[in-house]
Amino acid sequence: MIVLCYNQSQFVEETLESVKAQSYKPTELILVDDCSTDDSVAVIEAWLQKNGVECTFIRHKENQGICKSLNEAISNATGKYLSMIASDDVWVRDKIERQVAIMESQSDDVGVIYSDALQIDDRGRTLPKTLIASSRNLPKMPEGKILGSLLEGNFIGGQTTLVRRSCYDRVGMYDEDLPWEDWDMWMRIARHYSFVYSPDPSAKYRIHGKSYSHSDPIRMLRESCKVCLKQFALGGLDTIEKSEHTERLLKMSERLYSENDGDTSEVLLALWRATGNKRAWWMHRFSKCRISFRNWRRVDAFRMRLRRLRGVFNGA
Repeated sequence: MIVLCYNQSQFVEETLESVKAQSYKPTELILVDDCSTDDSVAVIEAWLQKNGVECTFIRHKENQGICKSLNEAISNATGKYLSMIASDDVWVRDKIERQVAIMESQSDDVGVIYSDALQIDDRGRTLPKTLIASSRNLPKMPEGKILGSLLEGNFIGGQTTLVRRSCYDRVGMYDEDLPWEDWDMWMRIARHYSFVYSPDPSAKYRIHGKSYSHSDPIRMLRESCKVCLKQFALGGLDTIEKSEHTERLLKMSERLYSENDGDTSEVLLALWRATGNKRAWWMHRFSKCRISFRNWRRVDAFRMRLRRLRGVFNGA
């Protein structure tokens, strides 16, 4: 069981209590504090002393980021399965027990068990929508080979998962060039392993002012583009997947452009190099020349009208 902490002194004790309360007992606990500037370390140390819990506690002297912290934790882990939680979230009491039982009944080609999570606010009050419902409209939870579903967007909360250790041996560790860990890893694992959905929510995901996705949504979008672009480099996408993935990236890039984000041009250039998409090239040139998004939309609409007219004349 891996707990990652960064400036969550307000919530970390509740997280640790949910870890301690797990009904499945043959576990190993690894704590990583990523150079918190609040009193998170003091809170953790006091809790460990009070409860007499044995663990590996890694204290960073410099901030390393989520991915590097997770890689360090995994390198210290000895278990067959790994489960991770941020220090502002909470596990349901039988989370580990239930998921280990499911995983032990599966073949070795199943790499990840996941579930939904309840959402709570900073006071622990349950919010109306679950984590998956707030991110995707899925008529049925994807299982088996789910790369296609993941390419459309992430819906798996890391705190709800149990991951077979052999997955990391095969696909590698978390990408330390990325700011967050989960979506890229799920897609990499999904290229080689099956996923199983557990229908009972296994965690509570906390939404508050410091939540990454809420504190800087444009940066979140920019880094999502980076994660998506990586899938082209990994290869293995069929023609339909590649086409749909390109369209998703174009829409994400347009939103960045509309927000005057300075990285828009580079994102579009990378997309053009990966796919040869002409619209990506033209949008790249316009954004690089600092032409406004409004003017780009006008030119793009005119370009599309010309294309349709050519089709009419060619058909005639």
